[in-house]
Amino acid sequence: MLYSIVETAKANRLKPEAYLQYLFEQLPQLPNLQDATALEKPAPWSPALPITCRLF
Repeated sequence: MLYSIVETAKANRLKPEAYLQYLFEQLPQLPNLQDATALEKPAPWSPALPITCRLF
């Protein structure tokens, strides 16, 4: 599963280490992981991701 997350991050032009750190910090704070819309913000294609996760 971790490999899939890293490869998806790479495919979406993200820094895998920064993206994983962001996920580990943000996912525990999400109110309801059963709600699919709650997972939209941390998705690797989300425009809401911080700049620090993106490759330039």
